[in-house]
Amino acid sequence: MKPEVKIITCPKCGAKTEFTMYPSFTASSNHDLREKFLDGSLTTLTCSSCGFSGAVEYPMLYHDLDDKFSIYFKPDTAERSVNLPNVLPAHLLGDMRLRLVHNQDDFREKIYIFRDKLDDRIIEVVKDAILREMEAKKEENIPDALYYAQDSFACEGRSLIFVPRKGREYRDPIKIPFETYEKIKMLMHGIWERSVSEGYTVVDKEWIKA
Repeated sequence: MKPEVKIITCPKCGAKTEFTMYPSFTASSNHDLREKFLDGSLTTLTCSSCGFSGAVEYPMLYHDLDDKFSIYFKPDTAERSVNLPNVLPAHLLGDMRLRLVHNQDDFREKIYIFRDKLDDRIIEVVKDAILREMEAKKEENIPDALYYAQDSFACEGRSLIFVPRKGREYRDPIKIPFETYEKIKMLMHGIWERSVSEGYTVVDKEWIKA
């Protein structure tokens, strides 16, 4: 789908500014667009009159044919699954992981997870285990959410990095040994036997509890 140029009214000064939207793009062949989305510049409007800067959210389809996943970003909705016929060639659908997300934090997290060849279902269980342990220890300021950020290799071994968020504040990263991911993968094999429903599906903490 071709980019669409829209006229956006600045919420601060009311000036009209052109903004290019990308309703659908294939990241595996548009690395520049992928990096612009990840750093926020692809969805940020900067007013040419007053300099106001803010995010513009709109439905977006993101395909990565190399890592075999597709994400449908649909803000301002609570839908758990969506069917989008004819958005991918039929011969690819059997291997593609189709995910539905409703905010940009979740969107970026899915990209990072699949980029690092991990399973987002296991990552959700890992995050749930981290938060449960914090609650058991009665730690102060338990985060509202955790977001996977990086698969890290260092002299002490392999680790998974998560970024906590409390309200609108992002806090210091949490490092989890990769062995934790592997143990949960083995212990929770029943979840992996349960297939994700057809179409674009939300896989989050609610999905693993269903």
